[in-house]
Amino acid sequence: MRANYIIGVLALAAIVGVAQGRQQQPPQGSQAPSEATKSVANPHYDITAEDKARKNPVQFTDVTVERGKKIFESQCAMCHGEKADGQGEVAEEMKLALPDFTKPDALKGRTDGELFKIISLGNPVMPAQDKRMKDIHVWELVNFLRAAGGAVPAKSTGKELSDQTYTEVKQ
Repeated sequence: MRANYIIGVLALAAIVGVAQGRQQQPPQGSQAPSEATKSVANPHYDITAEDKARKNPVQFTDVTVERGKKIFESQCAMCHGEKADGQGEVAEEMKLALPDFTKPDALKGRTDGELFKIISLGNPVMPAQDKRMKDIHVWELVNFLRAAGGAVPAKSTGKELSDQTYTEVKQ
């Protein structure tokens, strides 16, 4: 039941996003990128030094990467592509130039804290996840994105944080 609700909400968000994207497209033949494309290509995020310094409390292991991958597939792939290469169906429909997270340089210079904040805040065409996901799930997404870019996770320790232990550890 909950899965049907989530799918319905995502479908509605995608429809609204596509409609807004079409309204923002320049006239046929224009070379200027749309506002949506500009914001994705060069978004501005209000990220503090504290955000940048924030450490990922979720261990970077094959288990947490796999959890992040499952979240990515259900929540992000429609835009960012099944392979995290920026080639999702919605992005193509809206003519968005999304980053290819499979390239190591895509996230070069970004801390885990910055990625957490970016995912949490969203941008004009990407919904904010801060009210949609638990923090642990956003951190697992960060781990997945690191792995998609070529970082090699450690083998499972068997002590990875679960939703319950994360809530107990969280300040």
